[in-house]
This record gives sequence, structure tokens and C-alpha cells, in this order.
Amino acid sequence: MTRLKDHNLFLRRTDHAAPGKRVRPVLLLLVFAASGLLLLSRLDHSMLGDVRWRAASWLTPVLQGAMIPAAPVREIGRSISTQVDLGNELERLRQENQKLESWKWRAQQLEGKVADLEALAKAVPAQKLDFITSRVISDASGAFVRSVTIDAGRGRNVKEGYPVVNADGLVGRIVDVAPDAARVLLATDLNSRIPVRIGPNAVRGILAGDNSSRPKLIYIPDDANIAIGDDVATSGTGGLFPAGLRLGSVAGNLSEPRVALRADLDRLDYVSVLFFADPFHDLTDELSNRKPAGEANNTASPPNASLGNASPGKAK
Repeated sequence: MTRLKDHNLFLRRTDHAAPGKRVRPVLLLLVFAASGLLLLSRLDHSMLGDVRWRAASWLTPVLQGAMIPAAPVREIGRSISTQVDLGNELERLRQENQKLESWKWRAQQLEGKVADLEALAKAVPAQKLDFITSRVISDASGAFVRSVTIDAGRGRNVKEGYPVVNADGLVGRIVDVAPDAARVLLATDLNSRIPVRIGPNAVRGILAGDNSSRPKLIYIPDDANIAIGDDVATSGTGGLFPAGLRLGSVAGNLSEPRVALRADLDRLDYVSVLFFADPFHDLTDELSNRKPAGEANNTASPPNASLGNASPGKAK
């Protein structure tokens, strides 16, 4: 009885082992076929390429059909990933909102203090600027290498010298005006010079364009305390630009500092022209048209001139 069980056990073992022996030749055949295909793929023959493309075209519907059942799974995975990302983004925005609320409260307190100090000092209020928004229609060429043309001119009360900004910051200023168009000299042009203040210490300097994407800072004091990343804004010195127009941040080497502009001057679409007239220009015109008090008396001949030139005999 025991031998019979052992014999049956032996038969069962051989029954399970037989398929494995039959699989080995098939495996060897597949390895040989794969090696042959790899070898053929290394041969750059036109016939092999044609066969490859035909096989790909035949298998494309099969692969597309196989992808259909997997589409819902991919969609579910994409939805889960989107939900996770949205959750992280919501948490980040919540924290940022809390910081902004604290800064808002601080700004309101500072605005109140500034208003009280201005009332106490009877300071002149800042000029309210009007503006128009115009579209950039072309990149101008000529004496100004870095300039653009906008579709607003004298018909829209645009004048030379007006600052031009966009949502990111200062772009440049108006240099030529036509009835229906105007040319804007960009801040990166070689002819551009903008008085600026740098960083929290309000270091004064000049932003000078050199036809590169990052204009340089010149005329900075030797003992100036500036750092990479400090904000750069217009200082208002000279009256060419209003104070506080943001330009960018300090970048590059502090031995030769440059400014990474916030505005992308290579992709300007719409810009705003600020109606900021140079106050020194108006003052100069007024002084040039006004005559000194003694000028009228100098033009007229003195009443006793004829008597002084007369001979003594006639005077008698």
C-alpha cells in the first residue's frame, strides 16, 4: 500500500515536471528571436524599416483598444493626484492668507501714522496721476535700439517724457509723439538713464541701459550698503519720473551691480501711459517767459539822458 502511494506521488511529481521541460525550448526560442530582432534593429536597411512601420500600423488599433479599459484607471489616478495637489495648494494659500492679513493690519496702522504726520507737518499731498492704456503695435527701429511703438499719440493727450508702465513695473518713457502713435524708449536702451533708490537704505543711483536685458547701476556711493535681491524703484530725483515706480531687484555681481527687471520688455502687449508732467520743465518755461523787473526800465531811455548829452550852453 505504501509503495502504491509512493508510486502515485512519483507520478504526480512527473506530471507537474513535464510541462516545465516543454517550456524550456519555447523560452530558448523566444530569447533567440529577441536576439535576432535586436540584431536586425541595428541594421539600417530600408526593407527592415518598412516592415517595422507596417507592424506598427497593424498593432496601433490593438494597442488603442488595449488602452481603452485602462483609461478610467488613469483618470482616477489623475483625479487623486489633482486632489492631493489641490489640498497642498489650499494649505499653502491658507498660510499665505494669514500672513497677508497680519501685513494688512500692519499697513493700516502705518497708513494712519503717516496720515497723522502729514497733517501735523502740513505736507503737500502726492500728485494723483491719470493714465491711459495703449497697445504695443511694433518694435521701432532707428536711433533708439530698444524701443516700441504704441497706438496712442497727441490725440490722446500723450506728451514727450511721460512714463510708461505695465502690470509688472516701469517700462520706459515717451520720446517721440505723433498724432496717433508714440515711441517708448525702454529702460534697457543705451540712451536710458533713470534715477533710482535701492534697498531699504534708499541708496541713490542711476539705472543705465546698455541694450542688454539687465541694465546696470552706476553712480552708487562707495560706502553704499546694498545686497543682491534689494528692490529698485524710481527715486523721483530730477522730476523725470514719479517716485516709487518699481523696476526690479539687484542682481549679478555687487562690484558691477545690475537690475533684473520685473517687466518682460521682450513680450510687451499692453502698457499704460502715466500723465506725469515734469514740474521742472513747467518751471523753466515759466521763468523763461517771465521778464525780470528791471528789464523794462533798462529798455527805456532814462528821462535825463537828453539833458546829460546836451551842451552846457543849450542847458542854460
